Amino acid sequence: MPNANAQQQAPRRTRPHSMSAIELPGQNLTLEETLRVMDVAREMRDQRETAEEMFRHDDVRTNLRKKLMRAAQLSGDNVTEAEIDAAIDQYMSTLHTYEDPEPGLKSFIAHCWVWRDRILYGAGTLAAASGLLWYLFA
Repeated sequence: MPNANAQQQAPRRTRPHSMSAIELPGQNLTLEETLRVMDVAREMRDQRETAEEMFRHDDVRTNLRKKLMRAAQLSGDNVTEAEIDAAIDQYMSTLHTYEDPEPGLKSFIAHCWVWRDRILYGAGTLAAASGLLWYLFA
């Protein structure tokens, strides 16, 4: 019967003798795991800052209205809050919009600067081809 009694008892688990023997989650992270955790933390911070900025949008509008009203009073302009609000609405609606630049010499020079590598490669290829043709048929 001693065998039957031993089989019925659950196996005993050994307990660590000290708390320092217990390994906590995240205690021994590899470099890759540490970088992954830092990426998650950075992404969470960016999302939090974006959300805070969205909530501050009304505060920015209110502060801008106050500044403009003070500036109008100091300069002696008779402007109403409705006019200031309309000006702020127009400013905010066109704040992050793109408009094509007017065509002209400055725009042409800017395009040439952006495409400078392709222009130079094309000019080099054209010069090499014309030199080769001159050499072969001259």
